[in-house]
Amino acid sequence: MHKVDPIQIMLSDIFDKVFYSREKKPDYCWDCEGEGIVDVEIYRPHNVGRDVGVIDVKPMQCETCGGSGRLDVDDE
Repeated sequence: MHKVDPIQIMLSDIFDKVFYSREKKPDYCWDCEGEGIVDVEIYRPHNVGRDVGVIDVKPMQCETCGGSGRLDVDDE
């Protein structure tokens, strides 16, 4: 009788998971990571009231998902 190598079984399982996986794609937004809000850098230059320029961060609605945190995924 022919013996099957355990490594061959393991590699076969990995191959099946990688190439034949029919799992559903994640539908969360990759840009905001599903939160619906992204941090946008706003540059504030040096002026009369400020002695140095700074970079402020302002939370804004994600443009990729429209603030919902989810994307419409089309099945193939």
